[in-house]
Amino acid sequence: MNNHWKLEIGNWKLEIPLLGGAGYIALSTVIIITSVVLFIATTVTYLSIGEGQSGLSLYKGEENLHFVEGCTEDYLLKIRTDAETFIPGNISRPEGTCTITVNSGHPNWDITVSTTATTFKRQIQVIFTQTPTGLTLTSWKEI
Repeated sequence: MNNHWKLEIGNWKLEIPLLGGAGYIALSTVIIITSVVLFIATTVTYLSIGEGQSGLSLYKGEENLHFVEGCTEDYLLKIRTDAETFIPGNISRPEGTCTITVNSGHPNWDITVSTTATTFKRQIQVIFTQTPTGLTLTSWKEI
Protein backbone atom coordinates (compact mmCIF):
# COMPACT_ATOMS: atom_id res chain seq x y z
CA MET A 1 0.00 0.00 0.00
CA ASN A 2 1.31 3.43 -1.00
CA ASN A 3 1.37 5.87 1.96
CA HIS A 4 2.35 8.92 -0.10
CA TRP A 5 0.69 10.99 -2.72
CA LYS A 6 3.26 11.76 -5.41
CA LEU A 7 3.39 14.45 -8.06
CA GLU A 8 6.28 14.56 -10.51
CA ILE A 9 6.77 17.30 -13.09
CA GLY A 10 10.07 17.00 -14.89
CA ASN A 11 12.79 16.90 -12.24
CA TRP A 12 10.51 18.35 -9.61
CA LYS A 13 8.90 15.91 -7.15
CA LEU A 14 6.28 16.46 -4.46
CA GLU A 15 5.35 13.81 -1.92
CA ILE A 16 2.54 14.21 0.60
CA PRO A 17 2.08 11.51 3.21
CA LEU A 18 -1.43 10.03 3.46
CA LEU A 19 -2.95 9.29 6.84
CA GLY A 20 -5.21 6.41 5.87
CA GLY A 21 -8.84 7.33 5.01
CA ALA A 22 -8.97 10.45 7.22
CA GLY A 23 -7.40 12.65 4.54
CA TYR A 24 -10.04 11.65 2.00
CA ILE A 25 -12.89 12.45 4.40
CA ALA A 26 -11.37 15.79 5.43
CA LEU A 27 -10.77 16.78 1.82
CA SER A 28 -14.32 15.80 0.84
CA THR A 29 -15.73 17.79 3.77
CA VAL A 30 -13.75 20.89 2.81
CA ILE A 31 -14.90 20.65 -0.82
CA ILE A 32 -18.56 20.22 0.14
CA ILE A 33 -18.51 23.11 2.65
CA THR A 34 -16.73 25.35 0.13
CA SER A 35 -19.33 24.50 -2.53
CA VAL A 36 -22.23 25.30 -0.19
CA VAL A 37 -20.67 28.61 0.91
CA LEU A 38 -19.96 29.58 -2.70
CA PHE A 39 -23.55 28.75 -3.70
CA ILE A 40 -24.96 30.86 -0.85
CA ALA A 41 -22.65 33.78 -1.66
CA THR A 42 -23.63 33.68 -5.35
CA THR A 43 -27.34 33.58 -4.49
CA VAL A 44 -27.04 36.53 -2.10
CA THR A 45 -25.10 38.49 -4.72
CA TYR A 46 -27.77 37.93 -7.38
CA LEU A 47 -30.53 38.89 -4.95
CA SER A 48 -28.66 42.08 -4.03
CA ILE A 49 -28.24 43.04 -7.67
CA GLY A 50 -31.95 42.44 -8.32
CA GLU A 51 -32.95 44.54 -5.31
CA GLY A 52 -30.64 47.33 -6.44
CA GLN A 53 -32.12 47.37 -9.93
CA SER A 54 -35.64 47.34 -8.53
CA GLY A 55 -34.87 50.24 -6.19
CA LEU A 56 -33.30 52.26 -8.98
CA SER A 57 -36.31 51.70 -11.25
CA LEU A 58 -38.66 52.79 -8.50
CA TYR A 59 -36.58 55.91 -7.83
CA LYS A 60 -36.38 56.84 -11.54
CA GLY A 61 -40.12 56.28 -12.02
CA GLU A 62 -41.01 58.46 -9.04
CA GLU A 63 -38.56 61.11 -10.22
CA ASN A 64 -40.26 61.18 -13.62
CA LEU A 65 -43.71 61.33 -12.01
CA HIS A 66 -42.66 64.39 -9.97
CA PHE A 67 -41.30 65.97 -13.14
CA VAL A 68 -44.57 65.44 -15.05
CA GLU A 69 -46.59 66.74 -12.11
CA GLY A 70 -44.44 69.89 -12.09
CA CYS A 71 -45.00 70.37 -15.82
CA THR A 72 -48.74 69.90 -15.29
CA GLU A 73 -48.79 72.58 -12.62
CA ASP A 74 -46.89 74.94 -14.93
CA TYR A 75 -49.39 74.31 -17.72
CA LEU A 76 -52.32 74.95 -15.38
CA LEU A 77 -50.78 78.28 -14.37
CA LYS A 78 -50.31 79.24 -18.02
CA ILE A 79 -53.90 78.32 -18.84
CA ARG A 80 -55.19 80.21 -15.80
CA THR A 81 -53.31 83.40 -16.69
CA ASP A 82 -53.89 83.41 -20.44
CA ALA A 83 -56.16 80.64 -21.75
CA GLU A 84 -57.06 82.47 -24.94
CA THR A 85 -53.51 82.51 -26.31
CA PHE A 86 -52.41 79.21 -24.76
CA ILE A 87 -50.75 76.91 -27.32
CA PRO A 88 -50.16 73.27 -26.36
CA GLY A 89 -46.81 71.71 -27.20
CA ASN A 90 -43.52 70.92 -25.53
CA ILE A 91 -41.83 72.46 -22.55
CA SER A 92 -38.14 71.80 -22.02
CA ARG A 93 -36.47 71.67 -18.65
CA PRO A 94 -33.04 70.47 -17.54
CA GLU A 95 -34.68 67.25 -16.29
CA GLY A 96 -36.32 66.51 -19.65
CA THR A 97 -39.15 67.52 -21.95
CA CYS A 98 -42.90 67.46 -21.30
CA THR A 99 -45.59 67.29 -23.95
CA ILE A 100 -49.11 68.62 -23.47
CA THR A 101 -52.11 67.43 -25.42
CA VAL A 102 -55.41 69.29 -25.16
CA ASN A 103 -58.29 66.85 -25.57
CA SER A 104 -60.95 69.53 -25.03
CA GLY A 105 -60.59 73.24 -24.37
CA HIS A 106 -62.08 76.33 -22.84
CA PRO A 107 -63.98 76.36 -20.43
CA ASN A 108 -64.14 72.58 -19.74
CA TRP A 109 -60.55 71.45 -20.18
CA ASP A 110 -59.22 67.92 -20.55
CA ILE A 111 -55.42 67.84 -20.90
CA THR A 112 -52.84 65.07 -20.95
CA VAL A 113 -49.24 65.79 -19.94
CA SER A 114 -46.47 63.25 -20.55
CA THR A 115 -42.71 62.99 -20.74
CA THR A 116 -40.78 62.23 -23.88
CA ALA A 117 -38.63 59.78 -21.91
CA THR A 118 -38.87 56.23 -23.19
CA THR A 119 -37.69 54.22 -20.20
CA PHE A 120 -39.79 55.60 -17.34
CA LYS A 121 -42.61 57.32 -19.22
CA ARG A 122 -45.39 58.83 -17.10
CA GLN A 123 -48.64 60.51 -18.17
CA ILE A 124 -51.13 62.60 -16.22
CA GLN A 125 -54.64 63.43 -17.33
CA VAL A 126 -56.25 66.51 -15.78
CA ILE A 127 -59.88 67.52 -16.18
CA PHE A 128 -60.87 70.95 -14.92
CA THR A 129 -63.21 73.85 -15.53
CA GLN A 130 -62.05 77.40 -15.99
CA THR A 131 -64.07 80.01 -14.10
CA PRO A 132 -63.60 83.78 -13.93
CA THR A 133 -61.96 83.40 -10.51
CA GLY A 134 -59.64 80.50 -11.35
CA LEU A 135 -59.70 76.79 -12.10
CA THR A 136 -61.94 74.11 -10.61
CA LEU A 137 -60.18 70.75 -10.65
CA THR A 138 -62.41 67.76 -11.45
CA SER A 139 -59.85 64.99 -11.94
CA TRP A 140 -56.08 64.52 -11.71
CA LYS A 141 -54.88 61.00 -12.41
CA GLU A 142 -51.92 59.13 -13.74
CA ILE A 143 -52.77 57.12 -16.84
